[in-house]
Amino acid sequence: MLHILEHSLHDLIPMIPFLFLTYLLMEYIEHKNNQRFETFLIRAQKLGPLIGSFLGIIPQCGFSVIASGLYMNQSISLGTLLAVFIATSDDAIPILIAQPQQSQTLLMIIILKIIVAMIIGYLVDGLVHSHHLRQNHSLHDVHEHCHEEEHGHGIVYLALIHTVKIFIFVFIVNFALTWLMEEVGSQTLNYLFVHGSLFQPVLTALAGFIPNCAASVILSQLYLDNVLSFGALFAGLMTSAGLGILVLWRMYDNKKDILRIMFIMLISATLVGMLLQVF
Repeated sequence: MLHILEHSLHDLIPMIPFLFLTYLLMEYIEHKNNQRFETFLIRAQKLGPLIGSFLGIIPQCGFSVIASGLYMNQSISLGTLLAVFIATSDDAIPILIAQPQQSQTLLMIIILKIIVAMIIGYLVDGLVHSHHLRQNHSLHDVHEHCHEEEHGHGIVYLALIHTVKIFIFVFIVNFALTWLMEEVGSQTLNYLFVHGSLFQPVLTALAGFIPNCAASVILSQLYLDNVLSFGALFAGLMTSAGLGILVLWRMYDNKKDILRIMFIMLISATLVGMLLQVF
């Protein structure tokens, strides 16, 4: 057990400075540019999926939460909302940034996320006419779901707290996976997760709907430990929309519309993940 503990800490301690600097930049962007994000999406309706896919790729919960509020108030289209959700990667990008040897994987995820989010966004807007219930939620109220405990703290403090939380979470996941590999063997673990199977993206796409950072952290760690394929990781990250979907479930009365959004994301993520796994 001590060997597993030492191994887990040895692999993760070098991540700390990378995580902190990444979250510091994320907090700065989130506290300075959310108003611009809202303005861009509202004014540029035809460019909504394009703008949403680029801004959604920035790893923070604010954009997906704000997109949910704009959608509930009919300020953006369904395609734009989906583009933001699909492009969002939550905490997966900081974790991969903290692993310099995964720079190629990170670049592939970012490029593919932007392209896929943009295509699906425009495709949905071209095929689906959005008729959802208008609700009078202020964007301030919606944004509270992302920052309920952050008032009165500076971005350095928030970045430090986020770094500690994610480090502890990643450590727990990494410790558990290392223990499993020691106890049951890596081949058995790969079998349990259907490694290399076309069905793996289905499982990860469903797992991606787990709210908060849990899904993206677990999926990223499973990929780094060679349990998940790239296609499976990408499928899971396509449905990891941060707190955006959770905000919809809490504040949006049209539950059928939420299920439609999740269904489109699930089918898209599964198909794209399978294609990536094949090719």
